[in-house]
Amino acid sequence: MQHLIFTFLSISYIMNLIECGKGKYFYRHNKLLLTLPFLLLNIFLFSCNIRSQEQKLNTVTSDSMLFQKQKQAYNDSLAKAAASSNKMKIYLTFDDGPNNGTLNVLNVINADSIPASFFIVGYHVQKGKKQKAVLKTLQESKNVALCNHSFSHAYNHYTKFYSDPSSVVKDIESNNDLIKFNNRIVRMPGRNAWRIDTINHTDIVESGPAFDSVYAAGFDIMGWDIEWMFDHKTLRPDSSIDLLLRRMYNLLESGKTRTQGHLVLLAHDQSFHSEEAVLLLRQFISLLKNNTDYELVLATNYPGLRKH
Repeated sequence: MQHLIFTFLSISYIMNLIECGKGKYFYRHNKLLLTLPFLLLNIFLFSCNIRSQEQKLNTVTSDSMLFQKQKQAYNDSLAKAAASSNKMKIYLTFDDGPNNGTLNVLNVINADSIPASFFIVGYHVQKGKKQKAVLKTLQESKNVALCNHSFSHAYNHYTKFYSDPSSVVKDIESNNDLIKFNNRIVRMPGRNAWRIDTINHTDIVESGPAFDSVYAAGFDIMGWDIEWMFDHKTLRPDSSIDLLLRRMYNLLESGKTRTQGHLVLLAHDQSFHSEEAVLLLRQFISLLKNNTDYELVLATNYPGLRKH
């Protein structure tokens, strides 16, 4: 646009000179004046071309730097993903909530910003306003997965409960309808059973048909590889966390978990109702978190789960 304006002004200038100079006579004696605008136009065009080339060079340089930054970010993400894929996966799972220890566990989880999975019992939710409030807090928390642990927990009469597979399925579905879980992961009450992809483990043979029925109803059944034991009278968790960590390490190193490189730890909310127990949990999680060989992940990331 600037070129056109300059050219128009130059032509106007020449026409005025010719008109003022009365034609041919003026042209013969004032060639320099006539060529001056064209000379200036060439200089102007040349300078514009240089500026254009500089702008293009700056753009290319800027684009090149942006590309290098994007390439570095991509390489960093690949390196991070590769490092993550080489780590052994630990799934912290807590059963039987909501109860007196659930918020204590959640507070520790949140303080350390780590993922954990809670297997919820519907019957416990309906015991009162406090339990419902705890469930709501869990549902609003980040880095938390809520999974199905049945509605009734068999009312602790497991043999009778598992003798009727259809009632077991109804119990699981009732809990699913009540809590509205966003996944189809189930842990069977009182049983360490597995039905995930090719994993098919039954701890009590007589309960097998019930497990098969739950799996056929579209639920994946997750058991555990190791349990953090507790005293069933005092509810205090085993204080030997060093021994627990060694057992976890040995299971992973020997490939004796249900899925190699993945370990599911079972603990119970109610074990952490006291300050002493909470301190143990903090110490345990700190040791896990600082172990560069481990990555803490949610139960919903376990390999082989069906997509729904």
